[in-house]
Amino acid sequence: MNQLTAFYELKERVLLRYREVYPYASTEWKTVSSKDIQQLIDDIEQATRQRVSEKWMYTHLKPAENEKLPRKDMLDILSAYCRFDSWDAFVHTVHTAEEVVTVTKQTPTKRRLLLLLGGILLGGGLLFYWKLQQPKGIAAFNKQEKVKVKDFYTQEDINDSTIQLFVKEKNTLKPLNINDIPATVLEKKSELIVESPFYSEAIVAIKEETKTIVLKPDDHAMMLKAFMQSDIKDWETRKVQLNTILSPDLEVLIHLQNGLGIEYMNKEEFTQKLTIPTQAIKRWQVLSLEQDTTQRIIKIRIKQN
Repeated sequence: MNQLTAFYELKERVLLRYREVYPYASTEWKTVSSKDIQQLIDDIEQATRQRVSEKWMYTHLKPAENEKLPRKDMLDILSAYCRFDSWDAFVHTVHTAEEVVTVTKQTPTKRRLLLLLGGILLGGGLLFYWKLQQPKGIAAFNKQEKVKVKDFYTQEDINDSTIQLFVKEKNTLKPLNINDIPATVLEKKSELIVESPFYSEAIVAIKEETKTIVLKPDDHAMMLKAFMQSDIKDWETRKVQLNTILSPDLEVLIHLQNGLGIEYMNKEEFTQKLTIPTQAIKRWQVLSLEQDTTQRIIKIRIKQN
């Protein structure tokens, strides 16, 4: 793998790393917004204590094709952002992984080709015969098998757009569509990663008749969601409950519409907002939650819709 090809891989890793913080960001550089560029610059600085200019981002990361490799000091910063010691360490890791999966190709002789073709035909014939011998019900089940995503406590199906599921393969996170997860992901016992403000972890349940991913809800996050979207009239009771789940040092960051900036609230200001429900609050979208060791919420990031 040449270094320019490794740089393309690094660009993808940068976007994946950014989506750990902003899971709703675009998956392709060509559609990354100017707002995401600004947030990425801030996130890189927070993670590496190094600043990348906006012009550099548009020159080297945004384009679909790059004619030359950027300066090594900038590559070191991006590599550090992706949790590698340096650009050289990143290239070595990617190159080693590529060698592991590369199969040495040899020019086969005519006899080998015939044997290979015969083996393929024989295998195909056996597979076709095996399928004919299966009961129709089993064959139909295997063809239409779907992985269900359920709530750990209620056992009800989950279809929540705020949930991001990823499968970890070769140290790379690949996103999964919550409504279309292939059964092979579970059969391989792949590691699953959950990104959601309201669910904390995934539990895989594999049975003969079905395959299921069970998500455990975060109780305090779910309570906060209910406060934001319900019409509870007892304000005093709500204040007491909020005081229980919110840390005294709470920080709330609200991303305003049309890229107008971020509004900051402390615990007292946020509680006051929630004790008087409005339609605007019901349209808030929780992007992320952070909790302390006692599970009290210490930081909330919200998108204003």
